[in-house]
Amino acid sequence: MKSFALVCLLAVGAVAQKNDTQHACWKKSHPRGAGKPVDACAPGLVLDAGLCYKPCQANYTGVGPVCWENCPPGWDDTGATCMIPEKIISANNSACPWYDECGEGLAKGCSNCPPNQGYHDDGCTCRRPMQSFDKKSYGRGVGVPMVCKPDEQEQAGLCYPLCPNGSVGDGPVCWDPCPASNPVHCAGTMCGVPGF
Repeated sequence: MKSFALVCLLAVGAVAQKNDTQHACWKKSHPRGAGKPVDACAPGLVLDAGLCYKPCQANYTGVGPVCWENCPPGWDDTGATCMIPEKIISANNSACPWYDECGEGLAKGCSNCPPNQGYHDDGCTCRRPMQSFDKKSYGRGVGVPMVCKPDEQEQAGLCYPLCPNGSVGDGPVCWDPCPASNPVHCAGTMCGVPGF
């Protein structure tokens, strides 16, 4: 191995000093741009908080490794529960006499609350008590790190465009293979002939 490295170094020196392209040559290269951070999930996974997870079933929303049931329309989502806060509104007292404006004495039942909305008639007011329920949930597994898109190559945590066929990517550069006239790869950016 040491002798091969020495031969390669001699080839580099020959090309550099004598412009000897018969025995050694520089590899052709092509820039492919600066890498960008990984930013995609593998097919079939969804991104949440920087990790990729299995998607949640219908009517559930993912928060990290847990899928939580969605609240029905009109309900507030408080995290692990759904709730409708207590609400107090004025009752319709238009049918009550002047001497019992709220219908709490002699004219009981003269005040009205909106029908079919869960209000309790308190006389002058209508009160709907707070309602809540615990949301159903299930685990969807541990999140996995993001990856590069299918048309990209990952190197050192960065994504680069794929190199053309036959070329090898190394960071922001695509290196062509050694030509048939100089088939031996040496010194990273050099090609040479056997035994040089």
